[in-house]
Amino acid sequence: MANAIKLKQGEAKTVNFNITKGGSNVTSCTLTLQVKEKASDASPVISKLDADFNKTDASNGNYTLTFSVDDTKGLKAKTYVSELKTVITADTDVDKSYDIPFVVERAVIADA
Repeated sequence: MANAIKLKQGEAKTVNFNITKGGSNVTSCTLTLQVKEKASDASPVISKLDADFNKTDASNGNYTLTFSVDDTKGLKAKTYVSELKTVITADTDVDKSYDIPFVVERAVIADA
C-alpha cells in the first residue's frame, strides 16, 4: 500500500482498500485507521474505527472508508502519517499494518 490518501481541506471523500492475506478469509477482520501529524504523537487528528468501514464487498477483500467534511476541515495543508491496522484472526494481535501517507491539500474555495 504505497499510494497516498489525498483530500482537500474540508472535502468529503470515500477511499477504497483491498486487503488480502494469502488466500485467507478476511471477511471478519477488524480495521482501524489513525491519522497523526507525527507518528510519535499521542493523539490522532483523525481516528476511524471498524464500524466506520463499509464491508459489503469484504468477501473479495474490498473495503471502503468515508471521510466527512469535518474530518479535514480544520487541518493544515500538509502530509500527515496514517496507519491502517488489520486484525484478521479473533485475537488482539495486529496481523497487518500499513503506513499510508495522508495528504491534506489546501482548499482554494471551501472554508477550511
